[in-house]
Amino acid sequence: MSNSNLNPRCLSIGGKEIRVVDDHQYVLLIWGRLFQNRKQPMVLVSIDYHPDTNPPFWLWAYQKAMAIDPDREVELVEKFQRRMLAALEPFDLDSVQRVMGQMRNDEHINTALELGYLSNYHMINCMEKHVYSRGSHYLVPENQFGSLEDSMFKSINLPLEKISTADLILDIDLDYFMHPQNLALDLNQNSMFIDLVKQARIITVARSRTYFDFLKTDQFTIESCEDKLIDLLEKIIRR
Repeated sequence: MSNSNLNPRCLSIGGKEIRVVDDHQYVLLIWGRLFQNRKQPMVLVSIDYHPDTNPPFWLWAYQKAMAIDPDREVELVEKFQRRMLAALEPFDLDSVQRVMGQMRNDEHINTALELGYLSNYHMINCMEKHVYSRGSHYLVPENQFGSLEDSMFKSINLPLEKISTADLILDIDLDYFMHPQNLALDLNQNSMFIDLVKQARIITVARSRTYFDFLKTDQFTIESCEDKLIDLLEKIIRR
């Protein structure tokens, strides 16, 4: 496990806190610490290639169920998920950290909902427009994969007016960006991403190196992508 998961890169730019982890599920600990301090849930806007909204501990529970009795898969998966969630105390981050090894990098958002860290989420992604009882998904058109331009936010009908009144966490996965031009955002022509950055109480970033390397369409390193995103965020925050 990368050291940055439990000890994320921490930046403070103009009073705005930015935290960077390697594996996306570990932002759950950062959101939990914010919940400890604020004592109230936040609204999440996440920008990612993948939707990352699988049920809590789903893969671990599924594999365990199949190993024990495939004929009782549905019953056992639900039982094992409930058992894992029951062991978690939202204000005790040690209890959350102890089970991170059983959590995949696409299960943290709905886990955060279950723990009360989030009251709602808006998941912007390039793969699925899921419809769940809680949370909203927005599918980016293929010709706008990686975009942070106003045209992308308008095309997915992100309800910015509604979001603008929320206490916000902005979450970004580097695998969303496929080439350097994605991060060369014209700040004089595009205001929607600027508004999200300005509004966010905290910004969490996941490197997701394996997915980034697989999805990139240019000679683009993850180190360069991280630097470009931080540079863009700094320009916006200091604007």
